[in-house]
Amino acid sequence: MNINEIRQLAGWIRDAGLTVLELKRPGFELLIRRGIRADSHASRADLDVAVEQPPATALVIAADNPGVFVSRHSDEKNSYVKPGDTVAAGQLLGLLRIGLLYLPVRSQQAGRVTRFLAAEHERVGYGQPLIELEE
Repeated sequence: MNINEIRQLAGWIRDAGLTVLELKRPGFELLIRRGIRADSHASRADLDVAVEQPPATALVIAADNPGVFVSRHSDEKNSYVKPGDTVAAGQLLGLLRIGLLYLPVRSQQAGRVTRFLAAEHERVGYGQPLIELEE
């Protein structure tokens, strides 16, 4: 891989809103990390919600992939869930948008939504907490 290909990868990472890319091949390893910038359209309250950490006893639903978290599809009028809602195991809670692809964010178990840990349209990384549930 040459420097121009690495620059192209870095551009794709930036355009996709990703923060990390790791490639491993025999005899070759590449790790690209980039800082993220808060969404300029997000309100101060949204940013405060995004940085809060859940209590140790809460069940946290985390991102299975990097992407942009949304609580509803753009064709839907309402969010799939809101704080205070009771959810079943496997229930759709939100979506991760990766380019034109939407991946479901589902509850691993039944519980009650206490709060969103990621702001609407926030770029999130793999494993980042999205939603907090209580049993």
